[in-house]
Amino acid sequence: MPRRKWRRIRLVAVATLKFVAEVASDALQHCNARQAAVVKDKREKQQKDKRLILTMDDLSKSLHEYGVNVKQHEYLADSPSTGIDPASRDE
Repeated sequence: MPRRKWRRIRLVAVATLKFVAEVASDALQHCNARQAAVVKDKREKQQKDKRLILTMDDLSKSLHEYGVNVKQHEYLADSPSTGIDPASRDE
């Protein structure tokens, strides 16, 4: 392949990587804000599980900032605990 074509491919790859990294970072910020709001609402209950759960809503908000509109399909779970083994929910 000509050298120019490889440069274009690399440029597109770097731009794509940067876009995905920024979207993921913004989605993580939305996730942190959402879970911080839940902790404030339930101060009397100590939160044992410190894992962050990235939801489709977090990702949708992040993508919306970049002009990408995402519609949630009916078959996607609304609850972050959906699909988790019931035994691991209690831990």
